[in-house]
Amino acid sequence: MRRIAVAVFLLLASVGLLFSSQVSSKPGSKTESKARTKKPKPAPASSGFTLECSKLPFDAIATKPDPFAECGNCGVVPSSPNAKPAELAAKAAQSQAKNNFCADTSKITPVTITDLRAFQAQAAKDGLVTTDIPDRSKLRVTLNGGTLSEGSVVRLVAWVQDAHLSDCSAGEEVNCKISGSAHSDIHIVLVDPASGGRSQDECSSVTAEMSPHFRPAAWSQLNKKIPTSNVIRVTGPLLFDNAHVPCGGLVKVTTGPKRDRAPFRSSLWEVHPVYEFEVCTNTDATKCKEDDNSAWKPYDQWVKEPAIQTAATTEKEQCVEPGTQAPGNVPAQCPKKP
Repeated sequence: MRRIAVAVFLLLASVGLLFSSQVSSKPGSKTESKARTKKPKPAPASSGFTLECSKLPFDAIATKPDPFAECGNCGVVPSSPNAKPAELAAKAAQSQAKNNFCADTSKITPVTITDLRAFQAQAAKDGLVTTDIPDRSKLRVTLNGGTLSEGSVVRLVAWVQDAHLSDCSAGEEVNCKISGSAHSDIHIVLVDPASGGRSQDECSSVTAEMSPHFRPAAWSQLNKKIPTSNVIRVTGPLLFDNAHVPCGGLVKVTTGPKRDRAPFRSSLWEVHPVYEFEVCTNTDATKCKEDDNSAWKPYDQWVKEPAIQTAATTEKEQCVEPGTQAPGNVPAQCPKKP
C-alpha cells in the first residue's frame, strides 16, 4: 500500500511540473514575457574607425582586424573652451581626408614631383595656403588641361630619401594623439629621379604617408628597410597637408630670422594614405617607367628577396611604447558629406 502511495505522489508531481513548464512557455505568460523583454547590455559608446567601402586597396596584405580601430575617422581635436569652431571643423575635415581608404582607383593619374610643385604654386595663387580649410571641396588643381581634386588617385615614381615614424613620441590629432609606433604614420620623404639620386636637398622633396590603420606588416618595417638602390612607385589619393608650410614659405618664428622648418618639403600636396607601394626590379632608375608594370614588384614581396640593399632611417623617432594618449582632446565630429 505504501508503494502505491509513493507511486501516485511521484506521478502527480511530474504532471505538475509538466503543466508548469507548458504555462511558462505560452505566449503572453509572465516567464515568456520576461525572456522576450530582456535586452542585451548595450555596447559602450565608441568613436572607432569605420571603413566606408567594402574592400581596402591593399586588402590582400592588410592587417585585419584594424589594430587601430579605437581611433575614429576624424581623429581628435583639442577640448579647450578657447578652441574656435572653425578651427575644430577644419582639423576634423583634414583628418577625414587623411583617412580616405575608399578613393576611386579605377582612374589613376601619373604625376611627377615637378607636377606636385606646380600644384603648390597653384594653391598659393588661389590663396589656399592656410591652416583652416573647413570646406575641402575647393582643393582642386589642373594638370595637362584636366582637373584633379583632393582624393584623386595618383601614382608617382621617386627615390625614398628617408622613411620614419611621424610624431611617434606624442602622436598626431589624426591618430588620436596616441604615441607609439603602432599608432603613427610612416612619413616618406621622396625625391626626384630626374634630378639625381637619393642625396638631394630635402627641401626639394615631396611626401607620402602610410597610415597606421590596417597597415601591412611589411610596410611597418619600411623605416628599417628603406630601398637605397631602387626607385619606388607609390599610389594613393592626393592630399593637401595644409598643417605645414613648404620650404621658402617664410615661416614666422618668434626667435630668430624667418626660416624653413621641418618637416621639409617643396609642396603641401602629397600622397596620403598610401594605397600601393612598389619597388623597381632594376637598379637603373632610367629603366623604371611608371607605365611599365613589369618593372615593379610590391614592397612586401621585394623586401623578402636576398641581396637587396636597404638602410634604416637616421631620424630620431623617440617612440613611447606601447603608446599612451595625450590628455586634453576629444573625438572629432566628422563633417557631413554632401
